[in-house]
Amino acid sequence: MPNDSSRPSDLLASVAARLRGPAGTGEDLKAIADACEEARAAGLGADPALMAGLETAVADADPILRESALGHISGDLRRFARILDMVGNVLDLAPLDGINQIYWSMQRQLFLSRMDAASMPDFFTARLFPFYERFLGELARRLDLRPAPRPAGASGTGRVVMVTNQLLSAYHQPSRDLLRQAALLQGAAGREVLILNTNMMPDRYHSPFVPPFAAAIEAQLDGEQFITFEDQRFRLISSVEPGLTAGKLKGFLAAVEAFDPDVVIGFGGSVLLADLLGAVRPLLCIPTTTGTPVSLADITLDFGGTAPPPEGGRFARAWRPFRLGLSLRPDDGASPAGRADFGIPEDAFPCVVIGNRLDAEVGADFLSLLERLLDAIPRAVVLFAGDAGALPGRVAASRHAGRLRCLGWVERIGGLLGLCGLCLNPRRTGGGASAAQALAAGVPILTFSGGDVASVAGPDFLVADENAFVARAAALAASPERLEQARAAARARFAAVQGEGGDATRLAALLDEAVALHRQRA
Repeated sequence: MPNDSSRPSDLLASVAARLRGPAGTGEDLKAIADACEEARAAGLGADPALMAGLETAVADADPILRESALGHISGDLRRFARILDMVGNVLDLAPLDGINQIYWSMQRQLFLSRMDAASMPDFFTARLFPFYERFLGELARRLDLRPAPRPAGASGTGRVVMVTNQLLSAYHQPSRDLLRQAALLQGAAGREVLILNTNMMPDRYHSPFVPPFAAAIEAQLDGEQFITFEDQRFRLISSVEPGLTAGKLKGFLAAVEAFDPDVVIGFGGSVLLADLLGAVRPLLCIPTTTGTPVSLADITLDFGGTAPPPEGGRFARAWRPFRLGLSLRPDDGASPAGRADFGIPEDAFPCVVIGNRLDAEVGADFLSLLERLLDAIPRAVVLFAGDAGALPGRVAASRHAGRLRCLGWVERIGGLLGLCGLCLNPRRTGGGASAAQALAAGVPILTFSGGDVASVAGPDFLVADENAFVARAAALAASPERLEQARAAARARFAAVQGEGGDATRLAALLDEAVALHRQRA
């Protein structure tokens, strides 16, 4: 478990020893990642002399392991660029699953905002995206993947294929959001939808990259079946076969050819199968988070913003303003929750932090901010809703440990929100669904700019800095009238966001535009 009080110089030797030690199992990689996280939290990466000493000490370590570890500690994107160079030099020889593992491990770190964008401002456009294009071409070459184009002049079928890298349970937010978009298309827009669950992200470790990343797979979603969402029934073709294999990919390509859609939708970024199909069919990308997604689509929608991506060029040309409709997680239908169900004192002013990645997103800086908030609001308590392994231990070391409570996974999230005064958001990329859930319950949000929560919450709930964060929270806690006004504004914002995300006419028009752009390109 990371110890935020450790001195950086004291950690150099222990990190170096880990990197020179065994790294052949998932347990080994996790131990190395934990050591790197402790060094990162202690500030070792901010000391050039210590980083130079560490680099010298581990010069003989596996180069992928070394550069990924040094990148994790420092946040320096140039480390990732070096890895891309190394892999790129042997792209025609390296195992496809190993390349895929490295790519998605990088993407995970970028999503978690663990890398310093200023360390290499052109990393996305000059390094990551070109690498993805090369990898896609190598995948097609090695596995002999040849998507069949539609016959010239073929009439429209009214069909849409939605492709995802990962479909899981009703508790997985992107899965619910995909099904909500499918319901919008098949219901209000009148399109027949086929969903392909490709499971193309690595589900096991193939490369000594830290932190290691492996995606979850829903074993029961295998083969062809039907699934139901919002009283609609969708045909689903899914494969849980591990890895990138010719049989798996060719099977999906054959299913697309047989279904003959007018448009392919890649749901999320880096959807390999969708981008392979983009060469022969109209392709539209629906991102599941803020930022510019990696996609070869004719049209790439926005998560909910109104400004084109800063990368410009091809990304700005493909971009269209859009709002992703977020599906709320329903409670279990039990009776209304009370304060006693969550251990909230009757006289307390409860605030909540919601997330699926609390260990990574609630760092020392945010805990320090929460302590300042608790100083300013003597009756406040902060509740953390979501699974966390390391966070409870770090919270226990706080001077306000008794007022910072980790609830773990909360089944009745709506019930909890109905008792809370504020929803507090750390600096992060994700969290859009938690913001929507809070707004729907009339809970005001406090968030900094940037990321999914800011996009969903809107400008009324943004604060400029940490001082404004604490001052806004204290003002709302002290004034029932102001708090009720903020609650009304939260409900109004939710209604507006839901209206934008449920615009079937807009979505249908974007599909038609993708078809027209593809015809021009063809």
